[in-house]
Amino acid sequence: MKSVKNIVFFVLLLFIISACSNSKDIKLSKADAIITNNKDLVGETVRTIGEGKSQTTVDTVLYYTFVVKNNSNKSISNEDLNQIKLKIKPNQELLSVVEDTVGSNIYNVNKSKIGGGQGIEEIPAHGTGKFTIYYNLSTDKQGNKLPSIPTKEELKRIKENALKSTLVVSENGEEIAQFNLNKK
Repeated sequence: MKSVKNIVFFVLLLFIISACSNSKDIKLSKADAIITNNKDLVGETVRTIGEGKSQTTVDTVLYYTFVVKNNSNKSISNEDLNQIKLKIKPNQELLSVVEDTVGSNIYNVNKSKIGGGQGIEEIPAHGTGKFTIYYNLSTDKQGNKLPSIPTKEELKRIKENALKSTLVVSENGEEIAQFNLNKK
């Protein structure tokens, strides 16, 4: 009788452990930030500027790439991807550099109205994938609502400070992970 109780307890314990391991258990393996206007990464915008004429613009962006390890027994599938949101929380030094250079807090997308985007790959259970997020800094055409392109020195300062921040990952509006990106 005692061995039956032990077996039942063991089976229940395994069930509880496997149920708990289905949560999003992600670990950041690598973080990088670049400044780019590569249309293959950030796309391009085509605007009509007159009868039969159009203008193509490619924004200059601060582009973050993250390699993420999924340590759970459940994949992060296509149906999950629409629920996941990425956000960079800059430290005060990075925020000051960006505000001085661009004129606004690019990380507060709702207030800055400059824009940005994100990309998230499907990640198999116990596999790795890539998250990307970018924030617009400027555009290469005049007449656009974005600020003009910062100087090379200003872009270098933004790049040097870009990882003085925290990556926040949310799912369905609930924070599931935070990663300090600050290089020491």
